[in-house]
Amino acid sequence: MSALNMSMYYVFTHSFTIWPDAYECPDTVDGTKMMTRPALGLYFLVSGVVFLLLYILCFIAIIKKKSCAPSFQLMLVLSIFDIQAICVNSIATGTFNILGISYCQSPLLIFCLGAIGVCSWMGGCAASVLLAMERCAEVKPRFFLEFLFRGDVFPLVICLLIGYGIYSFGFVKPVLFTVEHSCWFFDPQLGKNPELYNNLSVTINNISIVLLSTSLYFYLCYHLIFRFGYSTSMWLYKTKRQIILQGVTLCVFHAIDAVLYEYMKFFYSSPLLIIISQFVWQWSSGCMCIAYLTLNRTIRNSVVKMVLPKSIRLRYGLYVGFDEHLEQTKVANTNAAGTVVKFGNFCN
Repeated sequence: MSALNMSMYYVFTHSFTIWPDAYECPDTVDGTKMMTRPALGLYFLVSGVVFLLLYILCFIAIIKKKSCAPSFQLMLVLSIFDIQAICVNSIATGTFNILGISYCQSPLLIFCLGAIGVCSWMGGCAASVLLAMERCAEVKPRFFLEFLFRGDVFPLVICLLIGYGIYSFGFVKPVLFTVEHSCWFFDPQLGKNPELYNNLSVTINNISIVLLSTSLYFYLCYHLIFRFGYSTSMWLYKTKRQIILQGVTLCVFHAIDAVLYEYMKFFYSSPLLIIISQFVWQWSSGCMCIAYLTLNRTIRNSVVKMVLPKSIRLRYGLYVGFDEHLEQTKVANTNAAGTVVKFGNFCN
């Protein structure tokens, strides 16, 4: 029952109050919790705003695609979780560091943000695992979990994924911020028994993401590199490279962050390791927008089209799509006399 009382469920059912037995702050707040970390806070805030703007552009590009393919639907859900995470692990973290705000300075706000952080982490982990499974099913149609992405089953999978996110927001203990370590912990460090704040749901989630994501992406990389072999097709080479790099990027940051947080729950952690874990959490949610913009041509072209006017794109050769490519080619093939050289005349 205490686990339920230590979640947003208690807040919603008790007039937006936090369970005092575990989260009531002392009358006098320790002065060390009023410290500020402006340099670190500025980094998290500025980088968080950059990540957020880039991810919102990618999110809009994914929506504009209007694709019913499972991969794009999973990317859409993952984007929602990642955008939520960036708001917590970057923007809120930076703001609290600059202003010197810890849990006891604003308990309800940080409690709610911590619940969003846990929701975005657990939901993002589940979405990334499903995305890895979908990639495996794409490269190997007889993959044993391929049935999850069929038209009659996949809507249920999406519903379960969203339900998992709702569960992690409403019924799992949240992480709480302390400016002293510039990190989010389950234990608000109020002098109570640390065992009270152990979070079995997050532990199971973290162990699962490490085992499943690494196994699936090792399988995917093995199948693409060794089973497909080498190809003289530049398109196939680039496609394989994009799938591998996107998968490895997503897998590495999630796996490292899960391992670090589980390690810190049971062993002494130096201040440097704690800061590193916060950096990794930030990049585990922000790395995908970088991967989309550098490795996914469809999303990159859509973002370029949204950000840059057509006149500027044509002027600098940043054409998007066949029509703009053709228009740019026509301009480039205009001879000195001002007439267009029609290469189609020689293609009989």
